[in-house]
Amino acid sequence: MKKLLTITTLLASLLVYASPDHDHGAPTFQPKKKNGILKSAHKNHFELAREGNKISLYVYDEKGNDVPTTDFKLDTKVELPKKKTVPLTFKDMKTHWGVDLDWQGAHRVTLKIGIDDGKDKDSVKFTIENK
Repeated sequence: MKKLLTITTLLASLLVYASPDHDHGAPTFQPKKKNGILKSAHKNHFELAREGNKISLYVYDEKGNDVPTTDFKLDTKVELPKKKTVPLTFKDMKTHWGVDLDWQGAHRVTLKIGIDDGKDKDSVKFTIENK
């Protein structure tokens, strides 16, 4: 029984570690934008920058070089506490994606971003506060 519990715990921890929302390791560079937040996916790093209600999302390779946004398809949602999760459409600006965020009275939201580069699918998650 003890062995079964140990194996089950080990397998569960591996599944949690391999979930699509986990961070793939810290980038080797600092955020490039003022107050930017970096998150890592399998092959790329994504930086979220915010100015008021304007949200910008940038993509970099493993060395910190800009990657064209046209190489990706995004599936984005915003999770509003005590309300619901709603789709959010970022506009492709070729160097980054942008959107005006409607906070709908929330003080904190979570942006869930699904990323498809045509070969692999991954995701990143950003929690931001309305200041």
